[in-house]
Amino acid sequence: MKKYSSLLLMMAICFLDSSAQSVLNVLNTDRPDQSDGSHVVEINHFQIETGLQFSKLDESANGMDNVTLIRYGVVKKFEVRLLNQYTVIPDVNTISGFQPLTISFKNLLWWQKGLLPKVTIVSYFKLPVTLSKAFKGEHLGYTFTISMRHEIAGGLKLYSNIGISRDQVTLDKSYLSAVELNYNVTDRFAVYAEYYGNFAKNVSASNGMDIGFIYALKNNFSIDLALGSPTLNLGVNKFISFGTSLRLPQ
Repeated sequence: MKKYSSLLLMMAICFLDSSAQSVLNVLNTDRPDQSDGSHVVEINHFQIETGLQFSKLDESANGMDNVTLIRYGVVKKFEVRLLNQYTVIPDVNTISGFQPLTISFKNLLWWQKGLLPKVTIVSYFKLPVTLSKAFKGEHLGYTFTISMRHEIAGGLKLYSNIGISRDQVTLDKSYLSAVELNYNVTDRFAVYAEYYGNFAKNVSASNGMDIGFIYALKNNFSIDLALGSPTLNLGVNKFISFGTSLRLPQ
């Protein structure tokens, strides 16, 4: 779930063409966009994806996040994940610390068959445990997302997400969605544009957009960059992020 913490312009090789994957075995990441991809990490492989995001939160406040996702392929269609996020919010008194730890799972249900897309279920469980008093979570938070991918033609792909999330503090539920067009310029370089939204009963709906790209320097190592706005208002809310991803063994 990558989630509001991240990304305005992105370097994304995250979603490489499946035929390129089979020939080159270039890693496929969940960075740097806001949505979850449909790829599951290979069996007995670790994948570490980390990055920095610098955000303008409003007209006067800025923020910084370091998000690290560790993924491990358990079986062919299932992976376990651990998500850690360190946040800094400069203010009159700077607020900083680790967000509650998140455990996540990804399960591939089926591959694309004609008009039926490739479908993966991604779940996140945000634990009420943290080392930082500034970011305490009183309850278990969760997000369940259905991730879909359509291969269109010539390296062009359509990704989409729908999901539900529960807040750790208020226990309010929100509903999220995302649509992304992704294009493989080469086997190692991909670009994308993404539109995403969030709707909750007790707060105003939010709609955001980001663009980005990723480049694989090696089959198991990539860099990415992203730019966007979670409110479609670049004057008030915007972010830029960059990061790296590494798969071990290669």
